[in-house]
Amino acid sequence: MDSLNLVKTVAEVFLPFVVLYFAVDLEVTEPFIIRGFFCGERRFSYPYTDSTIPNSLIYGTGTLPLIFVIVTAYNVIPLKKLYRVWVSYAFGISSIYLFMNILKLFYGELRPNFFEACKPEWPGMNCSGYVSEFNCTGTNRKAAIESMRSFPSSHAGITTFGMLYLIIFTQEVFINRNNRYHIGWAIFQWAGFLWAVYAGMSRITDNKHHIQDVAAGFFIGSTTSYWVAYQWSGLGEIGNPKIENDGKSKNHVITHCSCQNGISVGKPKES
Repeated sequence: MDSLNLVKTVAEVFLPFVVLYFAVDLEVTEPFIIRGFFCGERRFSYPYTDSTIPNSLIYGTGTLPLIFVIVTAYNVIPLKKLYRVWVSYAFGISSIYLFMNILKLFYGELRPNFFEACKPEWPGMNCSGYVSEFNCTGTNRKAAIESMRSFPSSHAGITTFGMLYLIIFTQEVFINRNNRYHIGWAIFQWAGFLWAVYAGMSRITDNKHHIQDVAAGFFIGSTTSYWVAYQWSGLGEIGNPKIENDGKSKNHVITHCSCQNGISVGKPKES
């Protein structure tokens, strides 16, 4: 490996961590644009509760495919393609996390538990119309900031991205590649799908997100996961091992043959 390729490899490995650093840093940043409210809006009046699925478990879900790919496929697909899968997924999952946090900064949607988490300073507030300026008096500053970052749901986006990628990966590498259906992989894929749905829907029952927030998370996670799987990782090629690395057929077709007594003479022409 020459120095140029070494630099390229190091950059590819460390870039996802750089993107992830900025994504985590934006996780506790107050939105640049904050939507207002009407004092009597019931959709912001739900009680504040702890998350059924903590952030640590969501981060673990996003990391699981990285471990799964190495453990299950290191002796199944070529190392070069395995590296491509690993790097593309790492960059994809960190990028989607950063993208959703940026959306939260510029959309500023209030969560269903906004009134209890923020505790707006009601005295002196004009509740006769739309309230666009307010001060949070809640003692939990982190919860107050989070209450203004509802759209989209990162829980739904990250779990959908990770689980759909695993479904596509197992389908292409262990089912399509061998052209053999296996009930074990079907159960595994179904469990991943149900986990993604449950993680997203729990954000609604926990009063953390509105339905549209979770729907947006599902959409962002699924579309980007599909794109990364087939356009960056090349899982379609892995699932069809007959495709050569350069995408070209190696078969030559003989268009002319000079034969004598059934024996070919001369050089055949190839196309």
